This record gives sequence, C-alpha cells and structure tokens, in this order.
Amino acid sequence: MSGFFGFFNRSGRPAEQGIADTMLEAASYWDPDERGLQKNGPAAVGHAMLWNTPESKHEHLPLQRNGLMLTMDARIDNRDELAGQLELPDRPTEQIGDSEFILAAYRKWGEKCPKHLLGDFAFAIWDAEKEKLFCARDHMGVKPFYYYMIDDLFVFSNDLRVLLKFPGIPKTCNDDAVAIYLDKGELWHPVMTFYKAIKKLPPATALSLSGASSDFRTYWRLEEIRRTENKTFAEYKSTLQALLKDAVNVRLRTSYPVASHLSGGLDSSAVSVLAARSLAAKQKTLKAYSWVAAPGEKDDPRYFEWANSHQIAQAEKIDFEHIDLDEGTLTEIFTRHDISLNDTTDLWYEFILRKSASKHNIRTVLSGWGGDEFITYHGRAFYADLFRQGNIAAVLKGIWQECAKAKSRKRCVIRRCYRELFLPLLPKRLLCFMPKVHCDSSDYLLCARNDLAQKIRKHRALTTYKYQKSIDSDQLCLHRQGHLLCRLESWRASAFESRLEYSFPLLDKRIVEFALSLPATMYYHNGITRYLYRHAVTGILPENIQWGDF
Repeated sequence: MSGFFGFFNRSGRPAEQGIADTMLEAASYWDPDERGLQKNGPAAVGHAMLWNTPESKHEHLPLQRNGLMLTMDARIDNRDELAGQLELPDRPTEQIGDSEFILAAYRKWGEKCPKHLLGDFAFAIWDAEKEKLFCARDHMGVKPFYYYMIDDLFVFSNDLRVLLKFPGIPKTCNDDAVAIYLDKGELWHPVMTFYKAIKKLPPATALSLSGASSDFRTYWRLEEIRRTENKTFAEYKSTLQALLKDAVNVRLRTSYPVASHLSGGLDSSAVSVLAARSLAAKQKTLKAYSWVAAPGEKDDPRYFEWANSHQIAQAEKIDFEHIDLDEGTLTEIFTRHDISLNDTTDLWYEFILRKSASKHNIRTVLSGWGGDEFITYHGRAFYADLFRQGNIAAVLKGIWQECAKAKSRKRCVIRRCYRELFLPLLPKRLLCFMPKVHCDSSDYLLCARNDLAQKIRKHRALTTYKYQKSIDSDQLCLHRQGHLLCRLESWRASAFESRLEYSFPLLDKRIVEFALSLPATMYYHNGITRYLYRHAVTGILPENIQWGDF
C-alpha cells in the first residue's frame, strides 16, 4: 500500500510547486516510510511510500526515466514472466521494484500495457514527449483511483483526503450517491463518490489524457469470458489447486508479518491454511482474526464459526484472535468515522482488527472476500440454466432426487420448482408481486423529498439483485451489483492510518477468468454446491469443513 497523487495543467501552464507541496504534506498523515515529488512541465506527481514487498525498499518514487514519470500503488505478480519480455535495469530482479516493471511495460506496449500486468495496481504515467498522462486501474478494482477533471485541469489520487486538499475543487455533495447510500447502506457505484465533482476510474479501465482530449477505455471485460467444457474433472481440479496456491503465495511477497480473516467457512479457511503452510515453510507464523467474539460460558462452542476456526488454527499452528466489539468501541468509531472518504461498509469489527494488526507490525491482511461471486459460487441458477436449455427431464429428475429425504417430497419439489425455475424465468417487473420474494419496501420514501425519492428508486432498479436465468448472468449480476467493489474500496480507504494492505486471493484475475470459464456442473452437481472448489481443497481443509453446509 502506498499513497499517490498528481495533477496536470491541461492548458500547458507549468505545475505549481506550492500546490504539489501541499498535496505531499496531505498525503503524509499516516507517516509513510518515504516521500517523493517530481515535476515535468505542466505535470506534477507525488508518492507516499509504505514498504511492504522486499523490492519496495529499493524503490524511490515517483520514478522518472527518459521523459516518463510514474507514481503508483501496485503489486505486480507476474514479475518472472515480464522479466523475460522487458528491458529492465541491469541488476538482480529482487532489487527491482514493481514500478520499474510498470514503466518498462509502458515503454514496450504503450497504452496496452495494463493487459499484460497481473496483480493489484493503480498508476499514472506522465509522458513528456507525447504531452500525455496515462492512468490505469487493475482488473477487479482492488486499488482505487479518484480524479477531478475539467477542461484545463486534471487532479488525481488514491486517497480522497489528498485530492480534497487541491485548491478550488468543489465540495458539493452528490445527491445521487447519498440516495444510493440511504437505500443500500453502502455506496454501490463504479464511478460515483459523495462529492459531485470527484469520480472514480472504474476497474479494468485506462485513461489517456492530453490537453485537448480524454479517452477512457475498458481493457478487460468479464462478459467476454466464455464457458468451456474441454477438460476432464481431474484437469479442472488440478488447475484450480495450482491457481489457489499461487494466488495466495504471490500475496505473501512481504518483508513483514501477515494476517488473514478466518471465519471457519470455505473461503477464508482455505486462504488461511494455504498462507499458514507457506509461511511455516519459512519458519513464520500466520496471524488470523475472527469477527465473532470468543464463546462465553453460555455459548455453544460447537457453533461453526468457533469450532471450525479453532480447529484450523490449532491444526496449522495459526496465532488466532477473536474480535470483541463493545458499545464503547462502536461509539468511538461512529464519532470519528467519515463515510465521505469512501468507507461505507459497516463492518466495524475491521477497525479493531486493523489496530491489532498495527501492533503486530502486520502490513498485509488476506481475505477470502469475492469467492462467493466467482470460484465458490453456490450454483444458484443451475436448474434455471438447465431448464432454459431445454433439459427439462434432467431438471425434474435432479430436483426429485434431491427432495428424497424431505418430509413431503411433492411439496419440496413444488417449492424448488417455484424458487429455481419459475421465479428466474418470470419477467423481472412481476417479481415483487410474487409470494416468498423479498423486495425492499418503498413506504419510507413517502417521508423523503420527491427528487430524492426518485433518485433512490432509479438506483434501486440498477442495484437490486434479481433471480437470473443462467449461471453466467447470475455471476455477472452479482459482480455488477456493486457490493463487491464497495467492500474493496471501503477497506482500502480505512487502511491508510493503520499502514495496511488488503489482499484478495480469490479475486486473482486468473481465478476469476477460470471461474467464468467453468461449465455449470463444476458449481452444482448431485445436490452439492461449490462442487469443484470442495474437491480442490482436498488435503487443505478437514473433511468436516470441506463438505460442511456452507
């Protein structure tokens, strides 16, 4: 994790030193390990460094080479692959920072370079020869990028606090963002912030900016990934096992202790076990946290979030800690928390976790977040997908067999057909009139101003989850909904003060692409959800957790 910022006077006016100094000072509130500032003509870029990877201690940012100026927050994971393709400094790769890889990729591939990068990144490159600023954000949006743009000015940062220090940026509240927040309790939107003038560069998007033009381009689309059925189950399983191990290992490239979330479920448990084993091979110990307080005298310790997490921590020798959120701590958080800085996820346990991690000098926290949408997807739309393809007999046979142990088999079949066939295929405008369908009430909007109520209704239609006809559309709907991106951005916004970097192995680009290429039976088979993933964690998770009802 590092802070970065910059501005580009699109009129050609030289960048003002005083403004650059003010932004650098604003970027230093969390006590960075190193700071830097560079100017070139109408552009200025700055950086506040947090050392995390071993190579980061060899970096001095912003990086300036042959008329190019780079600032960034990045972790590049395919360094070995890129090293054979790029012209890098003549020294051992373990002494070459990720910034050199990004700049070399830009020199080789120009504005197509983000396609060749694997990892979490947000960066800006000033190209003095072309008099252009090139910016990019990683595929899933793990690293944020905020900006303010008018005809003669472009200002950017990955920290809203820094961006807001630039003189003249309007602080007008964005009513549409407020409407989304009031309806969802979070800000689910790929572009909006609570400030009308400040926007986000969406994930998998690059921006090329000159004095006269701006060009936004999406360089990676989930919709273009196609299902394939050209592998055996054993091949799918071995591929996923290799991807899971590597996705965790590349995120352990740090000189500091590592922590993880550990709830006892499939996602965080597998991530924690793989991380613990990799660290143990280097005589290091994983620190793990549970959001559930330690069981009291009247609590049942067999509850899965206690029993499973303790079972894994004991088996893998993980340093395990429960989070205890009390009224006093919650009041303190509410008193000082500012949602306008883009942390709108109400997971208050994480504030306590970050304090503990800081005390242990931890700079990387691994999370299983994002699995449910992709590789550990439950297969919710499996039967609707099969039915839509005309495999009606297979659908009815499958549901009939799965209802064999129900008290009333016929009633079970009717309920399943209603929920898994009828509702997904029903026109979406009729869903809220159906029994057993939860639709948020709009009665409270009668108390709101008419213009605000209209905004809430408009955005609700875009973000409310609806039953889908296929696994493809269901996974894409879950991704587009906004909850996934909101969590990534919220934790990132609050991590600065704790000097932490969140990492999400299950959102590794390679795993996401693999997940979206899988045939439907890899998600749901013979009544078993998360079918392939459960098999892939054989030897990683205990059987009671591997095949548990998650």
